[in-house]
Amino acid sequence: MSRSWTFDRRLALGLSPTPVLGLFVLLLGVALGSHGLSLLTPSVLSYLDPAVSVALAALGVLVGFGFDVRRAREGRLLAAASLEAGITMLLVGAGLLVLSSWAAPADPAPWLLALLLGICASASATTPTGESPESSAPATHIGDLDDVLPIVIGGLALGWMREGSPEAAAWLTVQASVVALTMALAAWLLVAQASSDSEQRVFTLGSLLLLGGAAEYLSLSALLAGFVAGAFWNFAGGPACDHIRRDVYHVRHPLVVLLLVIAGARVGFTPFLFGLVVVYLVLRITGKVAGGWLVRRIIPSDLPVGLRLMSPGIVGIAFALNVLQAGSEGAALVLAVVVVGSLGSELLSLLVRPPERPA
Repeated sequence: MSRSWTFDRRLALGLSPTPVLGLFVLLLGVALGSHGLSLLTPSVLSYLDPAVSVALAALGVLVGFGFDVRRAREGRLLAAASLEAGITMLLVGAGLLVLSSWAAPADPAPWLLALLLGICASASATTPTGESPESSAPATHIGDLDDVLPIVIGGLALGWMREGSPEAAAWLTVQASVVALTMALAAWLLVAQASSDSEQRVFTLGSLLLLGGAAEYLSLSALLAGFVAGAFWNFAGGPACDHIRRDVYHVRHPLVVLLLVIAGARVGFTPFLFGLVVVYLVLRITGKVAGGWLVRRIIPSDLPVGLRLMSPGIVGIAFALNVLQAGSEGAALVLAVVVVGSLGSELLSLLVRPPERPA
């Protein structure tokens, strides 16, 4: 994978194409929503749901492209990233469970609110540094791989909320993953046999439509479906993978902007919102700093990993939108906390981010 592609993919997983622009787009969405100019009303937003599903699937594909079991030290990096994400998830979930059990509304149930917000908080994004590739790549790659655990657990959580039991949720998630793999294999074969760039692009975009549409129809995770497809394409390799990667790369920023605008427009404000956001922010930052400290024990690095992981990226917001699409209980409150919390996390990240040293 080229360094240019890695840089652009990380930007696409952050509040892209730059953090400041990402913050602006989120605020623009809030201004256009029902609490602002009311240009994006609930009825208008409902027409955009299919596009949101495609964007979620494409985002999952980007994460899948960043996960390659054949890469040296990938298993160790994934373990470190999952540990960091798990610590944040547990800390945020436990803290919000205590808070929501006595100070938050009964809808959703405290355990469900804590679980969903913990999943959203655990995702993060890093940007390439000015360090040499040898010193910076492992540290910055942690921010790519810590999206894997929340996507997988998020997929299981959506399955659990649909089926009502962990066993049924696990089996449903396995079935959905097999369907995603089948779609990915079909797209890979079609792209490999395509005779022109236009045909390849049609097959790639068609596969994203199928992945997102199937997940939306089943009320499951489009992020997980996209991740499974992206990981398969990355593992399969070959010219077909390069063509698919190129075509997903071309649509990454418009889709991320679409997600940010819709997420901002769907934010609703409640009396409990800002109290939850403050606790969410404090717990998330604490978890990221603690997780970054542990990562540096596993992956030696001179970089302040915890500070670089404070940026929330887009995956947490995307999962909150996925929860809302699935019609889960209390999804509107989850989305509001995650959007406002992401704004706060990104602002704090910009303030404390250390200056880049030239390469």
